[in-house]
Amino acid sequence: MMTIRRTALFPLLLLLLSLGSCSGHEAGEGPVYRIRSGHDLNLLTTSDIHYLSPGLRDDGTAFRQFLAAGDGKQLEYSSEMLEALRYDVALRRPDAVIISGDLSNNGEEASHKELAGQLKQLEQETGTRVYVIPGNHDIRNPWARRFKGRRQYAVDSVTAGEFRKIYSSFGYGEALLTDKDSLSYLAAPSDELWLLMLDTAQYEDNKALGHPELKGRISAGTLEWIGACGRMAAEHGAQLIAVMHHNLMNHSSFIQEGFTVEDHTEVMDALVKNGVRTVLSGHIHMQDISEATRDGKPVYDIASSALSVYPHQYGLLHYSSAGRTLDYSTATLGMEPWAATAGITDPKLLHFKDYSEQEFRKRSAGRTFSRLASDKAYAGYSDTQLGQMADVVGALNALYTAGMTSTGLAAILDTDGYRLWQTAPASGTRSYVLEMAAQQPENNRRLHTRLAEP
Repeated sequence: MMTIRRTALFPLLLLLLSLGSCSGHEAGEGPVYRIRSGHDLNLLTTSDIHYLSPGLRDDGTAFRQFLAAGDGKQLEYSSEMLEALRYDVALRRPDAVIISGDLSNNGEEASHKELAGQLKQLEQETGTRVYVIPGNHDIRNPWARRFKGRRQYAVDSVTAGEFRKIYSSFGYGEALLTDKDSLSYLAAPSDELWLLMLDTAQYEDNKALGHPELKGRISAGTLEWIGACGRMAAEHGAQLIAVMHHNLMNHSSFIQEGFTVEDHTEVMDALVKNGVRTVLSGHIHMQDISEATRDGKPVYDIASSALSVYPHQYGLLHYSSAGRTLDYSTATLGMEPWAATAGITDPKLLHFKDYSEQEFRKRSAGRTFSRLASDKAYAGYSDTQLGQMADVVGALNALYTAGMTSTGLAAILDTDGYRLWQTAPASGTRSYVLEMAAQQPENNRRLHTRLAEP
């Protein structure tokens, strides 16, 4: 039986949920508890952990090259980041942790099984329940690899059925409803607030493609299933929020293809029709809150930045029972306090924020410098000038990943590097920089919204 946290805010008033005819409950798993009506709910939300089992890599050339070619994931510290997350959960004591896909680096079976073990330990230590869905990297991924010396070696990925089995304790085993067309399910951590966990990943053709499908979709069958979930929630007076890996809305004017779910207008209409006006997503590795309007009321898509990438943020969601409101904010992974408490001596972990930011900006700037140095249109620029321009790209990427344009954009625009970009020759990189710089400064790390009238 799952241990439920007991605090002054959530006294010993727990409701035994009899799932009866609701599909998704596994025989013999025992009763599942949820928080009764009249009590608030605290959720910790994160995405894109990209966990890589330490047993699948050494510190050799192949792994270092893989890191250098990537987008800043701190894969060498996958295990430590999970330890720090468990540390934060133990301190914050949320009622549930939600992980919206890309649990593994590239779908390695060993990574999934090891991560599931870490999540089980988190639940046992804190009483916090965990809910997961897959992302585009997690299932039937032909890129699953281990790294040894100078070479990469193919390793086993997992099927959809294996994914569900590995993570059966983290949502699937207590689902009120499950979707026959995908790994979507409906969960109820409390009487009042239910989670519509949507599998938007496409993985059946990955082997033929030779790579994981970037695009996401929700099938017609799953859209119909959402209707069944909406009706069940309405019958029980529960509010619904949705969780999906791909984005419901565009979060960037220049990064959309493959990130926003296909037919997103149709998907949004189906969600709103069934009472969903707040969505938690990931995938784009950018902290951003987008808003649309339906029937004169707002609809929000909160895209979380990747836990595995600077600034290693997660979201905190507070549901107020009295006001039927949601309050969202972000927090930074407590790597430094965990490392200090655990007696870690690695200076990179003891100063993880500064180290990770420097690495992220350096990798981003390094790729930009190489691209500019090989572009004949920029042949008249000195290495110093190209370096200044590349540093602007690294700084902008770090800023937007963190969702901090409201506080840090002005300083970047007041640099020699940005002034060089303003008069630089036309190129895709120049368009990218100028569009990034022209974005309206916004606070993408906080949101207050009302779900329904109390």
